[in-house]
Amino acid sequence: MWIRRSFSQLDSNENAISRIRCGRIVMREGRLERIEQHWLRSPVSVAQVWWQAKFAALEGDVCCLDYHVPRGMSAFVTLDYVRSGDATRYATAIGAFQVLDEIARLRKSYAIVAHVSNSRITDRHLKRAGWERHLLDWPGRHFIRRMQPAVSVSQ
Repeated sequence: MWIRRSFSQLDSNENAISRIRCGRIVMREGRLERIEQHWLRSPVSVAQVWWQAKFAALEGDVCCLDYHVPRGMSAFVTLDYVRSGDATRYATAIGAFQVLDEIARLRKSYAIVAHVSNSRITDRHLKRAGWERHLLDWPGRHFIRRMQPAVSVSQ
């Protein structure tokens, strides 16, 4: 995916980061390495996940989150893809999710939504992290993390 811009600090670039519609958060060794702004969102396929796990695995303590803001639904952030290295620590992964929460806060988003297909990510773990099941009648495991619970989404 072609990178448009990259930011290494969240606090000094809040305005520009809040306008990113397609991006990637890269955490390494528990610290924010960069937030990338991409031109287009990167759709993920099962074949791509298999290929990257088998032949292009990340090395070390690294966690990458791909996200986008859907067109016509600017009040939501969609978590598209999570990649982690072979030695990713819990602190690095949680730090990446905290940066995503901060981006959603800067955007004044109602919620972050995700379709979780990895069975190693348990419902219990997601619940502890503030996520709840969503779209129960749809196939798959859909989760939502409400950023502004007092706001009705139907408005």
